[in-house]
Amino acid sequence: MKKAKVLLALVFSLVFIAESVPTVVVNAAEETTVVYVTKTGEKYHSEGCRYLKKSKIEKSLEDAIDEGDEPCSVCHPPQITE
Repeated sequence: MKKAKVLLALVFSLVFIAESVPTVVVNAAEETTVVYVTKTGEKYHSEGCRYLKKSKIEKSLEDAIDEGDEPCSVCHPPQITE
């Protein structure tokens, strides 16, 4: 029973940490921001995201958005503000 409580506390802690990671917002006037996409995905990612283990293609943030890619909900890559 004690192991179950510890495991449950760990899971809740990880969920809280994942949800509290701030999203980086980039001003459209700034220089080119690099993000990454996968061969088959429809999301763009920050360097080091776990979804980039099998493929990792570098793109500008602007190109990724223009091509319809959306930000990853795990790594919280930069987003453009108007």
